[in-house]
Amino acid sequence: MRKLIIWDMVSVDGFFEGPDRDISWFVFEEELENYIRETQEKADTLIFGRVTYELMAAYWPSEQGWIADFMNKIEKLVFSRTLKSADWNNTKLFNGNVAEEISKLKTRDGGDIFVFGSADLTATLMEHGLIDEFHLGINPVILGRGTPLFKGGPKRIPLKHLETRTLKSGVVILHYAPESRQ
Repeated sequence: MRKLIIWDMVSVDGFFEGPDRDISWFVFEEELENYIRETQEKADTLIFGRVTYELMAAYWPSEQGWIADFMNKIEKLVFSRTLKSADWNNTKLFNGNVAEEISKLKTRDGGDIFVFGSADLTATLMEHGLIDEFHLGINPVILGRGTPLFKGGPKRIPLKHLETRTLKSGVVILHYAPESRQ
């Protein structure tokens, strides 16, 4: 079965974007790029909610480099009840039952499935127990306000620590899995 992995850069106080969708505080450097290459080489699908999809689709098609090539070529699924079309290369739009579609997707042959951003979609995936791993890049900044990655849910989810990496930049990458997945 394929793994569904949440990957997000977050501030020390738990925000994945600042006010007005600001992500200028992300620490991005060569060591982080190498980590991204290593962990996402097994991925073949990305999933997004509408807001994150629109931000990514507006940015990546005109960018260059390894990450841009990865983002533009990989299969992308966007879940939205309001979006009418998804024109970014290799993108399919779904407006049905998220849990059903992701459950089916996880049983198909293929590589890892990643979710970037998409806090509302992440909450839905958590609610249905569909997330296999959480990969968090904790950035050395306190934002004070913004959009929290985890918006709360109906239950506590105990996690098992899988890995920690500390980068020279001060970013600490944590990998966790729900204890029920171990």
